[in-house]
Amino acid sequence: MTDSLVSDLPAGYSRGPLGEWKTLPWPDDPEEKARLMEMSLGPQVIDWAEWRTDEPGLLNDEGERWRFTDGQARFIILWYAFDDAGRYVYRSGLKRAAKGTGKDPFGAAMCNIEFLGPSQLDFDMRRGGWHGKRHHMPLVQMASNSADQSKKLLRVANSQLGSEAVDYYQLDKGMTATYVKNSPARMEIITNSESSAEGDPATFIVLNESHHMTPNSGRDEIAAVVRRNAGKSKGNIQARVLELTNAHMKGAGSVAEETYIAWQKQQSDSRFVKDILYDSVEADPRLDFYDADERRLAIRQAYSDAPWADIDRLCSEIIDPRLSAAEAIRFYLNGLADAEDAFVGAQEFMALADPSKGLKDGDRIALFLDCSKSEDATAMMACRIDDGFNQTMGVWQRPRGKRGEGYLVPREDVDDAVRACFERFRVVWFGVDPSPAKDDTTEASYWQPLIDQWHRDFRRRLRVWATPGQSSVLFDMRLSAKGGAERNRLFSAETEVIRDLIDTEGLGGSFRHDGHTMLVAHVNNARARLNKFGLIIGKVTRDSSANVDAAVAMIGANVGRRLALNSGRVRVRSGGGRGGRGRVMVMS
Repeated sequence: MTDSLVSDLPAGYSRGPLGEWKTLPWPDDPEEKARLMEMSLGPQVIDWAEWRTDEPGLLNDEGERWRFTDGQARFIILWYAFDDAGRYVYRSGLKRAAKGTGKDPFGAAMCNIEFLGPSQLDFDMRRGGWHGKRHHMPLVQMASNSADQSKKLLRVANSQLGSEAVDYYQLDKGMTATYVKNSPARMEIITNSESSAEGDPATFIVLNESHHMTPNSGRDEIAAVVRRNAGKSKGNIQARVLELTNAHMKGAGSVAEETYIAWQKQQSDSRFVKDILYDSVEADPRLDFYDADERRLAIRQAYSDAPWADIDRLCSEIIDPRLSAAEAIRFYLNGLADAEDAFVGAQEFMALADPSKGLKDGDRIALFLDCSKSEDATAMMACRIDDGFNQTMGVWQRPRGKRGEGYLVPREDVDDAVRACFERFRVVWFGVDPSPAKDDTTEASYWQPLIDQWHRDFRRRLRVWATPGQSSVLFDMRLSAKGGAERNRLFSAETEVIRDLIDTEGLGGSFRHDGHTMLVAHVNNARARLNKFGLIIGKVTRDSSANVDAAVAMIGANVGRRLALNSGRVRVRSGGGRGGRGRVMVMS
C-alpha cells in the first residue's frame, strides 16, 4: 500500500515525515517495494550514472562522481517501472520543485541516461526477462520557453560528461547539440520553430520550465508537437516526455498547469488510467510563512530532498518585501499560490470535489446556461435543490489552434443537452444568460430562437420562472435589459455566499461539486471583481483565453436554487440543503 491519504489533501497527495505534501506514489509495503525494484530499469540506470558499472558515469557540478538524492532515485525507479509485457507504467511525467532543489542537474542527468545509459527495454531470451540496454539511435531533445534556456540545460548535461565519458563514448559536445561520433546518436535543443520539430523521431524529450509555456508565449504549441511525436514512436522505443517546472501560476493556461489538471483528473476519476508520474514536494499551505517558526518549517518541508539548501538564506529570501506572497509561495514553497485577486482558493475548491454525490434520475435541480457564440465558452451547470450539489452538464468552447478557426458554439448540441436534462431530472428553475452576439445570417440574437423555443416547451414544467411575467427561461444579466440590475444584485450576493462556503466553511460546510476538469479550470481562472452590487467574478483580462464560464454558470445555478427555495411555490421540511440553511425542498 502507498502512503495513506489524509482527507484534507487533494487527490494523489500524501504527507511526508515533516508534514510536507508529496505526490510521488512510492510504496510503503516491503513486498510492493521489492516487486517494483524487480520490475524497473531504475536500479540499473542509477548504477550506470553513479559509476557502479564498467562504463563512465556522470559528474556533479564540482566534478565529483554523481549521486542522486533519495527523492530523485525514487522518481527514476518509478519512471522506469514496466509491466510483464515490457510496457512502461508511466506514459509521461513531471517533476515540480522549489527553486534551488536541482531540477536542471536532474533533468540533464535524465537526458544523459537516455542518451548514453541502459535506458531502452530489451528482452533477454537467455535469462528470460527484461533488462536495459543503450539506445541504438537515441534522439534526446530539450525544449524550453527560449533557445537560451534550452542551451543552458544542454550545457549542464555536457558538464556531467567528463573526459573519461568523452573518450569512452566518442562524444562531440556542442552548444546546440552533442553527438556520438560516427553514430546517429545525438542530444539536441529544439528550435523555436514548431514546424521544424514536427515529425522528429525523438526517443526522449524534456520540457524545461513548462510553467512558462503558455498560449501567450506560443511555446505551448511546441509542447503539443513533442507530445505527438512521442505518442507515435515505435513500440520498442516508447518515447516519453518529462517536464521540469516550478509551481505554475494558476489560470495562465501553461503546459505545467494542463499537466497538473490532467493528473488530478486521473487521480480522482477511476475511469482514467494513472499513467502520468507527477512528483512534487510542497510545504503545507496552512503554515504561515510570516511566522518565524512556521516559515522555517515550511522551508524545510519544501527543500526536504535538497540537503544542500541554505535554510537560513531561504528563510530571508521568502520574506523579501520586493516579492509578492504568491511568488514566495510558488518559488520557495513549491505551492500553487492563488493569485492576489483569485475568486476562491484552488486547493480549497478541489477539496470539495465529491463525484460520488452525482445527480440521480429524477433529482430536482436548478439549471443555468451561460451562453457565448465563439470567443468565450458556453457552459451549463446544475445545482440540486435538495442539498446544493453542483454538477457540470456541458461545456462548449473553441478548440485550440487551426481546429478552432471559424468555430461557433453548436446550438443543436446545446439544445440536445438541455432537453436531456429535462428528460432525466425535474428541472424546477432554468436560467439562460444570452450572448449579445448576432447570428451571421439573420443578424438576430444568436441564442434568442432557442430561448423562445425553450420558453414555449418548458414554461408549464418550470415551477419558478427565471424572469417572472416575461420568460420562463431568460435570465439576461446585461444592465441594459429590463430587470438586469436586480439580476446582477442577486448574482453578486450569491457569489459572496459561495466564496464564503468554499474558503471559510470548506469541508465543514455542505458545498460540494463534481470535480469536472472544465469546472475546476474555470473556477481557478476566475478573478474577484467588485461592482456597485458587490462581488462578481471575471477573467484575468477582458481578452484572456482563460475562460470562466463554468464558474459563472455554477453561481447562476445556485441563484436559481435560492430563488426556487424562496419562491413560496415549494414546501420545505427540516433535513438538509445549503440554500435553505437546513431545509430540503419538496414539490408542492
